[in-house]
Amino acid sequence: MDFTKLPFLKSKEVDEGPVRYLDGSSLARPFDPPKFVFYAAIAFAVVAAVIGIRYAGGAIDSILHGAERNAATVEANISRGVEYELPSLENYIALDDATIVQVLGESGYVTYNLLDEGEEGVDVMKLPSDVTLADAALVYAKGISNMDSVTASKYLVGSWRFSVSRTNGTEMKVRYCDLAAQGAQDAVQRAMQGEGWLDNANVTISAEGVDEVGNTYREGTIETESGTRAWRISVCDLSGVYNISGLPSTAQYVGIKMS
Repeated sequence: MDFTKLPFLKSKEVDEGPVRYLDGSSLARPFDPPKFVFYAAIAFAVVAAVIGIRYAGGAIDSILHGAERNAATVEANISRGVEYELPSLENYIALDDATIVQVLGESGYVTYNLLDEGEEGVDVMKLPSDVTLADAALVYAKGISNMDSVTASKYLVGSWRFSVSRTNGTEMKVRYCDLAAQGAQDAVQRAMQGEGWLDNANVTISAEGVDEVGNTYREGTIETESGTRAWRISVCDLSGVYNISGLPSTAQYVGIKMS
C-alpha cells in the first residue's frame, strides 16, 4: 500500500514571506569607553594595588618583626617607673575590715573591689597608677590568664591583690607579679624591701629555702604595736601560675602573708 497517497498525509506549503535580519553592524565596532571611564578604571586599579601592597607589607612585617616590637613594648612597660607601693601589713593587721577599706582609700590607691555585691570582707586589686579604673575593670574581667604579654606588662606592673581571712584568726595576704625580678631570691628581697623589712630591728628571720611544693620562701616574726606577728614570703615562677607567652622568664609570682 502506498501511504503517501492517503488524504490525511497531504502537505501544505505556507509562504512566510521574506526573512528580515537586524542590523548588527554596531556590535562589530570596537568597544572604546569614554576617556573619563578609562582613566577612572586605571585610578581604581592603582589604588587597589597600593592597598594590596600595604596590607601584604603589613602582614609580612608583622610576621618578621611583630615579636621584636612586642618584646620592646613589654620591656618599656616593665621599666616605665610605676611603683608597686605595697601595703605595710603591720599597719593593717590589727584593723577591722571596714577600717582597712577606709585606710586603703585614704592612701590614694586606685582599687578594684573583687568581692561580689553583698559579700563581706576585704579582697581588692590595687591598680597601676597610670591606668584608669574603667579600662582596668574591662581587662581584669577577662582574666589575667587571657592577657597577652603587652597587656600583662601594662596592668600587672604596679598592681597587687590584698585579701583578709578571719576564719582561723586573722590572716592577710598580698599577691602580685614581679616582672622585673631577676629570679626567686631577688623577688624575695624586693618583697622585703617593699614591706620595709630589710634592716628592720623589729623583723626576725627564722627560716628560708625551698618548701615541699617548690616555692622559694622566707619567714619569721615582726614586733608590731598589736604584738608579735608571723610573716612569710613565698615566691614561684610566674609561668607556673599564668601561661602568658612573651614575659621575662625570670618573672616571679609573689605572696606575702601575715597572721
